[in-house]
Amino acid sequence: MTGYRIKRVEDEVKRIVAEIFIRDLRLDHIGLLTVTKVVCSADLREAKIYISIYDNKKSTIAEAMDLIKGHTSFVRGLLGNRLTLRFVPRITFYYDDTQEYVENIERIFQKIHQIEGERQDGLD
Repeated sequence: MTGYRIKRVEDEVKRIVAEIFIRDLRLDHIGLLTVTKVVCSADLREAKIYISIYDNKKSTIAEAMDLIKGHTSFVRGLLGNRLTLRFVPRITFYYDDTQEYVENIERIFQKIHQIEGERQDGLD
């Protein structure tokens, strides 16, 4: 299968799953939920869905992922109704911690700049 078709299916699955979270599941109490990426297998039978949850509580994130994973079959059923493929991909949800990683790197850079600024002040 061509990479272009896989990319189109990934984008469509991402759009549909995000729409399901907004309209059908109503998981507003979890926090800000974002579907960041979808990776489909070459035969389009499996899809890994990466989700970012903006909330400061780590325990809430773990609980939210458990809640989302509990709704997997419901989401897959709705996905099958809205997606025009021969087979509905088996979906697996993963937590995407990229935003936390970026924030951590940003804090490290700020500390480095602060230390360099203090050294420059000491040399003057």
